[in-house]
Amino acid sequence: MNSVTFNYINDLADQVILAYDISIPILDIDSVVKQIGGKVEEKADLDILYNGTIRKDGVVGFCIEVSPYLSPRRRTFTIAHELGHLFLHMGYRTNWARWQKQGESVYRRFGTSAQEDQASEFAAALLMPRDQLGEAIVKYTHGDSVDMTEVAKCLNVSPAAAINRGRLLGYL
Repeated sequence: MNSVTFNYINDLADQVILAYDISIPILDIDSVVKQIGGKVEEKADLDILYNGTIRKDGVVGFCIEVSPYLSPRRRTFTIAHELGHLFLHMGYRTNWARWQKQGESVYRRFGTSAQEDQASEFAAALLMPRDQLGEAIVKYTHGDSVDMTEVAKCLNVSPAAAINRGRLLGYL
């Protein structure tokens, strides 16, 4: 992903946080989805190859389906990833013409592609905005080491997600 796309995605996530007055850390992702205009449904029969999908639901709504077998943090990241597809690729409240064309399109959290990488970057930026991640890293730095387990707890994400994001943003 080039720096222009990376910055666009991070700026969009920041704008979504501001527009919907989302509190960080996100402790209840289902409430965030509802506030944005969608719903989350658990679906036990999702294909074993993917654990989340998103589709347009009606004229202005959307539905995210997730596996009920995900850990709480994986579930939160999966839903945030699907929100990435919503804003970046489906045009929800960002590109009305693209949104109108969605019809029965379904996006799935599956595999690797530019769109999947972009949706994952959006999820990371939504759950761990630059400034909040930086503040948490400073707070949990002791001498020459950072307690990334505490950083992750502070932001309600997995330690691996916090470490990856910290490295990507140049904090680690």
